[in-house]
Amino acid sequence: MTANGWGVALRAYVLSKSGLPEALCSALDACGVPRELGLVLVKPNVCGFYPPDPAVLRALLDYLVERAEMVVIGETESAMHKPADRFRALGLHDVASAYGGRVRLEDLTEGPKVKVEVPRGRAVSSLPLPRLLLEADYLVNLARIGSHPSTTITAALKNLFGLVAARHKYVRYHPRGMDKVVADVAKVVKPDVSVVEVGEEVVVASDPLVADVVASERFGVNPLSVRHLRMVAEDRGLDLEALVEAIEVVRL
Repeated sequence: MTANGWGVALRAYVLSKSGLPEALCSALDACGVPRELGLVLVKPNVCGFYPPDPAVLRALLDYLVERAEMVVIGETESAMHKPADRFRALGLHDVASAYGGRVRLEDLTEGPKVKVEVPRGRAVSSLPLPRLLLEADYLVNLARIGSHPSTTITAALKNLFGLVAARHKYVRYHPRGMDKVVADVAKVVKPDVSVVEVGEEVVVASDPLVADVVASERFGVNPLSVRHLRMVAEDRGLDLEALVEAIEVVRL
């Protein structure tokens, strides 16, 4: 639901993992995922602190392969891990192979990149993004909320920083202020749907800011205390306090 004057889909769906896969399918349907898609890029937090629950990832892939010609699970390297190592450690090759060539894994650090200008950037004027991201028909943002020393939480919006296709990101971006960098990424990377794990629950929303507001509340963190949530709201000309009050949460 997009409220008049907001320009934001103000509804989030919350489901229990015990309701997988049916409840996740219902939430994704409600968010308007098209029935026919070409290339879908799924961005999980593979190289960060909080990788996805395999059951959630499989339920998501089951749903997407029925609609997409190809699904790519893409990740860039972090200060801790390289995608190839994490794909192997998390058993994602076996997960992808179960779909008969319809799902592939890709290290987005290695592929072609495009320099994308950031309008009115808080920390950066441009970002190197994978060409695959710009070529994809649909972007699914798959995150698991957790605490983060630099940004209070890491969830849907912080997960998008993992699409910045640069090496040595910690040295290049953390000194600039990660809340500011996350807000800058949000200006140019706009997922079509965000799926955020919160313990034994899953939050699904069309808008990553809405997803993070609901996920942080369920995680026990006041969204008004998270600086990058405030910044993303401000950059859209929105009042975060009013947005928090306006969001409708639907339990599935």
